[in-house]
Amino acid sequence: MTRTEHGLVLAPPAPSLTKRSTGLTYIRGALASPLCVAIAVFTGCIGLGFAGIVGVLAAIIATAILGSLTTRYRFVRRHLDRQAAARESVRIESARFRALRPAGVVRQAQYIELRDLVERVEADDPAEAARFELQDLLDYFVRTVTAHTRCLHALRLAGGELPIAVPMMDAPRSKRRREIQARRIRHRDECLRRIEQLAEEIDATDELIRLVAQRVACPMLGSDEGREIDRRLWELDEVDAAMHQLSA
Repeated sequence: MTRTEHGLVLAPPAPSLTKRSTGLTYIRGALASPLCVAIAVFTGCIGLGFAGIVGVLAAIIATAILGSLTTRYRFVRRHLDRQAAARESVRIESARFRALRPAGVVRQAQYIELRDLVERVEADDPAEAARFELQDLLDYFVRTVTAHTRCLHALRLAGGELPIAVPMMDAPRSKRRREIQARRIRHRDECLRRIEQLAEEIDATDELIRLVAQRVACPMLGSDEGREIDRRLWELDEVDAAMHQLSA
């Protein structure tokens, strides 16, 4: 596990939460799929026409049994896994946008740009994306922006009427009121420091995602690229030398 300069942690990827490991989950996914539901409705209508309610029940049971049996095939399980991953991705995106809504369109646009970079890295180099846990970095970005927005809201609640410091001699104000005002001033100052720290974390997360995207976009040259050219030049020299000896 590696910790960056700004406190961001890079760790080995954790096991996927969307991976299905039991047959029951595959069966449940197969029976809830639109294709299985459509087949059940179609066969139920046919069964209703031939045998009434009994035909409907028999058709639905038969469809459920066939749908359960199909989960034994590997390609069906892969399809169900892709569907589950797609649903999980939609759920995560929806939750992120709900969290970013109070931050405004600027932060939302920044998140969309970073998300597009992460998706590009995942498409070009999935191992690098998993190594740096870019999806977790996006979650960290959303959490930090949310905290930053809440601190800004708390600062607005402090208002502009608070002085820089409580006057030592203020006859109209009671001791208790001065103490409360002093606490509000301390909280405001702490809020300002927290806003600066969170803004730095947001910028650091942004820069780190862009750095990983840059690394993946620029392919690393191996040590054999130059050797390939040198080997062919050497072969050309050998051929020229042999031809020269034959012609001599």
